[in-house]
Amino acid sequence: MFSFLLNLVGQTLRRPKRAVESVLSLDLDRNSLWSALGLVSVVSVLFTEFTLLFVPSEMIVEDGPFPSSPLLLGLVIWGLLVLSVFLTHYVGRAFDGRGELKDSLKTVIWMQVVLLALQVVQIAFFLISPVVAILFGWVGALYVFYVFLEFVRALHGFRSLGLVFAGAVISLIGLMFGIALAIGLIAGIFGLELGANV
Repeated sequence: MFSFLLNLVGQTLRRPKRAVESVLSLDLDRNSLWSALGLVSVVSVLFTEFTLLFVPSEMIVEDGPFPSSPLLLGLVIWGLLVLSVFLTHYVGRAFDGRGELKDSLKTVIWMQVVLLALQVVQIAFFLISPVVAILFGWVGALYVFYVFLEFVRALHGFRSLGLVFAGAVISLIGLMFGIALAIGLIAGIFGLELGANV
């Protein structure tokens, strides 16, 4: 199973157009997919906390936009992933896409898995050069965004990547609004403070 996932991550980075067929053809029911979404949220928190151990203190922003509490961070990540699923589905549908919600779930989950794989490489770079690690993180995130656009184009049956990009911009605006709202609400409810980010 691990070997299959590792090979699929490699294929996703090298040949995203071919990888999308493999990911969307995975035979998983909706309950399993929602559980997987929760799992990658938890793993994302663990990876984030572990990565911070390698970040020099001078590169950490003390009053960053994301919460310092692992529990709150996990809720925020889970909420953002859920929001991403629905935005991917309904914004695509608004542009006459034909994708199913299940396929949007698979796409968002898999993009998070790919980001986690790149984060492992980033941690290794931190041992060599923090600056290189930060740059790798940004470049990797931008490339995964491009891969995400290819996945969305395939799942909704779009021909133009430009149309997908336009939909992604609209989704990104909604996601940014959701980030601010979710963090503010959760922090207010639990009385937690925002904390350090790289």
